[in-house]
Amino acid sequence: MVKKTLLLFIVLLMITDISSAHDPKTNPELAELNDYMMAIQTLRHSDAGAESLFKNWQTLREESWEIREMTDDQGLNIDHPDVQKQVKLSTDLRTQLLENSRTYFSEKMDQFPSISIRFGDEISISGLKSEVDTPVGSREVVLVEFTTESPGHTHLKLESSESEEILFWSKEIMLTKDQPLYTFVYVAPMDEGTEAATITINQEDNFMGSFTVRGSGTLPATYDWYNHISAETQFDINHAEYSENEKTIDSENAIQFDIRDDESGDPLPVRVEVKDEEGNRYWTPLQGPSYAVDRESVGWQTPLWTFQNGPFFYINGRAKLGVEPEGKTARIYHGFEYEPVEVQVPEDGIVTEPLKRWINMKNRGWYSGHTHIHTTDVGLPVQYSRFWPLVTQGEGFGVSAILTLQGERVDHAIYADEYPMGPLKSHSNSDHLITYGEEYRNNPYGHLALLGLDRLIFPIASGSIGEMGGPDYPPNEFILKDAVEQGGVTIGAHFGSYITEEEPIFATWPSTGFEMPVNAALGNMHLAEIYGNAGQLDVWYKLLNCGFNIFATSGPDWSMKDTPRAYVYLGEDTFNVDNWLDGLKHGRSFITKGPMLFFTVDGLKPGNEIPYTDGSVEVHIEASALNPDGMQPVEIVVNGEVVAKGNGINQTITLNDSAWIAARTEGAHSNPVFVNFEQRPRGFAEETAEFISVINRLEDWVQTKALFESNEQKEAVLDLLEEGRAVYESISHRAVEFGRTSPYQSD
Repeated sequence: MVKKTLLLFIVLLMITDISSAHDPKTNPELAELNDYMMAIQTLRHSDAGAESLFKNWQTLREESWEIREMTDDQGLNIDHPDVQKQVKLSTDLRTQLLENSRTYFSEKMDQFPSISIRFGDEISISGLKSEVDTPVGSREVVLVEFTTESPGHTHLKLESSESEEILFWSKEIMLTKDQPLYTFVYVAPMDEGTEAATITINQEDNFMGSFTVRGSGTLPATYDWYNHISAETQFDINHAEYSENEKTIDSENAIQFDIRDDESGDPLPVRVEVKDEEGNRYWTPLQGPSYAVDRESVGWQTPLWTFQNGPFFYINGRAKLGVEPEGKTARIYHGFEYEPVEVQVPEDGIVTEPLKRWINMKNRGWYSGHTHIHTTDVGLPVQYSRFWPLVTQGEGFGVSAILTLQGERVDHAIYADEYPMGPLKSHSNSDHLITYGEEYRNNPYGHLALLGLDRLIFPIASGSIGEMGGPDYPPNEFILKDAVEQGGVTIGAHFGSYITEEEPIFATWPSTGFEMPVNAALGNMHLAEIYGNAGQLDVWYKLLNCGFNIFATSGPDWSMKDTPRAYVYLGEDTFNVDNWLDGLKHGRSFITKGPMLFFTVDGLKPGNEIPYTDGSVEVHIEASALNPDGMQPVEIVVNGEVVAKGNGINQTITLNDSAWIAARTEGAHSNPVFVNFEQRPRGFAEETAEFISVINRLEDWVQTKALFESNEQKEAVLDLLEEGRAVYESISHRAVEFGRTSPYQSD
């Protein structure tokens, strides 16, 4: 067996004073504990101490949710003595879990590969060479201990060089004197050979030192290629280099698939459903690169074809299914741009039906993707992202954004966390890109999908959904600012879900977006997840009618099969994650459940702004919607009202004021083009009143139900709500001056 050697290379700098003031957004102990839980849930399967800590977290989780049961179900205010007693119990459990975790990692410094970094008059970095057997496909945790002898707080930024086999989550940490703090590097080899990553230590903009971790993979690999995870999920994946692990299937009693692109002749990743005349489905055993899903009624309904009920499986063009060919029918899919085929399996069992495109959007400069999915979907269990390329390619996604999140799973504190933020090159190719982002969550403030980040933003979730008895702080706006400062793209997930309904606000689902109107008003929310889990088109229209340039996107959340996607126009620009996200952020896109939608105003695509001085203007609109059978009806909406419809639009309309214009069809919607009259910004008084009401309701919840660790936290949230409300009041006053009460002519 080849062994992995962990080598420590050190760069030191002499320093005189490393203490600095730092005002954290939230309790730094929560961020520290979140980092620990990511390691603990990795170690718990092989270490009894980690398993004990994980059970302690599960107890904390239960007691934390009890707080919200008392405020939501029993109707008690947060200052009720019984609630405060429960808050104290949860806080004590969290403090104990943190202390126990620190003790656990301190004791493991001599047992794990470890690195010790001490701050004093100089930085001291030490670590012995440790030989670690790390089979390909598994993970070894390298423990990193930080201590400081300096008074006050030491605020550090830790960043890693790019590596997908030596993994480190870039982060900010806070050190206090004589209190060790731990973080982790994960050795995660994909193949044999040596890999390295350098972690740099910075204070503000000053480089303080660095260390490098090296490792090499071993064989045999630990991949369990045929793994029945649960009653709902089965896997069967093989790679050529591990052919000895392949399941042997008799070709004479099997269905052999060889599915290719009709034009190029290349093997094509596809989703397949096999059934017999009685409607029984077949999905295992499989031989060849494949992923099988033993689930029914999952996925979305596209208007392009009949819903495929399942079970089903994905193959990389070629595979064998170990069932008798006689009497079987196969239906084969590859995303929205290919026509699915249904074939009667021949007697010899060989299925070679090519798939044909009905449209090639890439040739027109458009690239598909989605902005919100978790690797817990379609039966895909946590920590199984190696199956993800086949799934995304089989569904025809150009960009697939996997989001790390926290909360609502008893088996994982933090999940979909296989890799740090950013593109995952090892799992991508020129046509299919995978990138990691974050879903930051608070109920009822809202859920945020954050892409293009340099680092994970802790605490990942706050309040009830953080499940550690933590406060409803920071507000989402602070998280959005952090993401924007990183150069990220920000999305309101489950956009507008239930916020305009006169229902009580809870700290659980579906109360997931009540801070969203404030975020829109303050300008740090770029996109609205309209085609996704509970996205609300009417709320998006209302925000556009308030004058905000927020664009639509698509994020299926927990489902992949036939799920909606966004098409972004890149033209001649290179297809990569950065360019795709930039186009998405600026609205050069449309969202679709299947049909392809094309739309221009005066020749300009969605996302553009057209300035005019004043008076009445005519703009020329062209729009069409296509499906495999040809054209379908399309509508033009101006400020939410339909002004034209037909099987293809090519006409001029007259505008007398600033407006947004978009096209829509059954199953697709463009982003707007904005027509702006000088000194007359968009906005209607009627729409602002509704969002002021939402803010007022959230303010009442903050005053009576929200949990804070200090009055300063509570006041900061209330000040933020007032800032957002003032924006809507200003828009309303201006709209009245312009004579704009309602955007709807019937009013």
